[in-house]
Amino acid sequence: MIIDSHLHLSYLGKNKKDFFDVKKDLIASMKNNCIDYAIIIPDNVPNPQCADMPTLLNIVQNENQFFMMGTINVFQDIDEQINNLQQLLLSKKICGIKLFPGHDPFYLTDERCKPVYELCEKHNIPVVIHTGASSNNKECAKYNDPKYIVKIVNDYKKLKVVIAHFFFPEMEYCYNLTKDFQNIYYDTSAMADPEVVEASGGWDKVVEILKKTVLLKPDNVVFGTDWPMCSVGEHIKLVKALKLDKKNEEKIFSRNAIELYGLDVL
Repeated sequence: MIIDSHLHLSYLGKNKKDFFDVKKDLIASMKNNCIDYAIIIPDNVPNPQCADMPTLLNIVQNENQFFMMGTINVFQDIDEQINNLQQLLLSKKICGIKLFPGHDPFYLTDERCKPVYELCEKHNIPVVIHTGASSNNKECAKYNDPKYIVKIVNDYKKLKVVIAHFFFPEMEYCYNLTKDFQNIYYDTSAMADPEVVEASGGWDKVVEILKKTVLLKPDNVVFGTDWPMCSVGEHIKLVKALKLDKKNEEKIFSRNAIELYGLDVL
């Protein structure tokens, strides 16, 4: 079984595409790559190219192969958004909450993030953190530096935090700073993207960092791709390149995600 724990219902290019058609593309991609389940992450603002939370709830309802996360925009009414997320959690419609520091100009230690951490801790669900630079804005990584993640997990001892994208291109720095915290997790999203690989020291370096992370924390790494921005096949290739035993490979591809996100799978 393979669970893609990090993707979006979105499309590339300038030509507008119906999100129901994008869902068909996603289902086809999952079939072609033998992906059994997917966790879809919505955008935290209305976006014509990436489904936001209300849109995604409408499109993936009653679809057994899909799970979804919630998101929040810290620049809007926090209380209203937290109440909405609470209801979605109680009705089991979301399995985690994604924050976008770097995409949005706020630090993880911002006071407005505290209700999110408290909500996730209360319901025993992870908060997923966008990390790393972007091709057109290297400075945005200052907002999602792992040093702030370390501060958060020290303040919220029971909070599960997932680092997305391994703070590329500074993957070694991210590993060294976070490796000793058992409530810090990692997904592999975008780690096999050619631009990310090149910026982070090459394929062998990415494999080296990911492998030592898995060997040290075999229960704390989950498979993710960042589809459609990134290739599903290349991310499967990345996990296969670790040359793990069957048990640990199964953990990355599915078992860890099931446990971390509390997924109800067949």
